[in-house]
Amino acid sequence: MYLIVGGDSVIGKALGNYWEDNNTDFHSSTRKLALSSEVRPFIDLENLDFSNLDYGYDVAILCAAVSSIAKCELHKKRTRIINVINTYTLLEKLSLLGTHIIFLSSNQVFDGSKPLNKTSDRKKPVCEYGKQKAEAEDLISNLKKFSILRLSKVIHPNLPILINWSESLEMGQQINAFADMSLSPIDIGKVVLKIDSLAKSKVVGIFHCSGGVDMSYYDYAIQYVKRFGHSENLVNKESCKSIGLKPPLFTSLSPH
Repeated sequence: MYLIVGGDSVIGKALGNYWEDNNTDFHSSTRKLALSSEVRPFIDLENLDFSNLDYGYDVAILCAAVSSIAKCELHKKRTRIINVINTYTLLEKLSLLGTHIIFLSSNQVFDGSKPLNKTSDRKKPVCEYGKQKAEAEDLISNLKKFSILRLSKVIHPNLPILINWSESLEMGQQINAFADMSLSPIDIGKVVLKIDSLAKSKVVGIFHCSGGVDMSYYDYAIQYVKRFGHSENLVNKESCKSIGLKPPLFTSLSPH
């Protein structure tokens, strides 16, 4: 039996849908008490309660986190409690019960100064979110059975930027995209398959799931409008420096 911690998250929902379609036994947690049930245990990383962990799980996948870079910068103490302290407390408890842990991490554990960081490269996070993920990785690496899966930018239909682009394009309006901010897009379907593979193999170590290249948001937007039959002229090139952002140069991860 598998457990998805953070079943209401984008990746958690996609993974749950995949396992439902493939008749895989799993429970999927929720932090919404009204939605909790026998197969949807109530787990809130902000207010941790072990009373719902009375079931022995073979594998637990940690999909829950505060993943907003801005929120982590603004609320460092609160988000660290969720992303580091309570996350590790929960996973340590599960590990002691014999559960293999799969922890979803991020390319943000690196400083983005070079492309295709390897799994063995030294971590050098520069933002608070990356620092919290790096700290959680260090703690989880002390557990007996764990897989750490670092992800680059996960692309899915409900990604806010894609929804905004789609709505604007439907009205014939221009969309804005940064030419000096990069992403290494990876489709959520590939992420789900990688998690499923790790859950089945229970292999211990650090793994990467990333797009093969870095590209600017502008170049990605050009690809996006072409895919749906719109004109490239509807993409307006912008600079992230105009709003005070200093993003990493690279976000891609090497598969090894």
